[in-house]
Amino acid sequence: MDTTFIRRFATTSIGRKVVMAVSGLLLGGFMLAHLAENLLLFKGEAAYNGWVNMLISNPVTPLLEIGLLFIFLAHIITGIWVRVEDFFNAPCGYEARKWQGGRTIGSATMPYTAAAILTYLVYHMLTFRFVDHSMGFYQMVTYAFRDPVFVAVYIAGSAALALHLSHGMQSAFQTLGLSHPKYTPLIKTGGVLVAVLMTGFALISVYYLLGMDIKAVIIR
Repeated sequence: MDTTFIRRFATTSIGRKVVMAVSGLLLGGFMLAHLAENLLLFKGEAAYNGWVNMLISNPVTPLLEIGLLFIFLAHIITGIWVRVEDFFNAPCGYEARKWQGGRTIGSATMPYTAAAILTYLVYHMLTFRFVDHSMGFYQMVTYAFRDPVFVAVYIAGSAALALHLSHGMQSAFQTLGLSHPKYTPLIKTGGVLVAVLMTGFALISVYYLLGMDIKAVIIR
């Protein structure tokens, strides 16, 4: 397979933005799937551990993790590249600083939320991925969620992710040329909905921090 065209396209300005858009949409889809996995915590220890153990024992999982890593790296590298290009090509002075029509908090803070997400991701991996799993995944996760410091970090990471996706999702569709006066409101609404769903990560952690799972067992 001749990949010359793909390599050349990826090194152009529009090509980098397309790579960033596609990788961003894929990562957004992954986060929705990961949120669905976290919701299995509410089904109990057996259900959650069973799902995680099934993933770990699946020989395809390592390949998916490598693919996810490449997607993440592609998003980071192209994101930095595009940001640097925009910085040098942007107008100077007041015109560059003023709040233009249509600009949102999400769009204005994209590099900062990206840095916060990356920092949190490293913390998350060190907490859950590269540790001893002998106690069981359910116990490991719920134990972490009873730590106020971890939950505070988790909430901050979820907030950064929600803010990042509130602009990133609709921006990706626009980059891919899928925006249209008829569909743009729907795309914007979808982007906001995905962003709101990301706060579900924080709500799950707060649920366990407050011991609501223990209270539910006592009520039963």
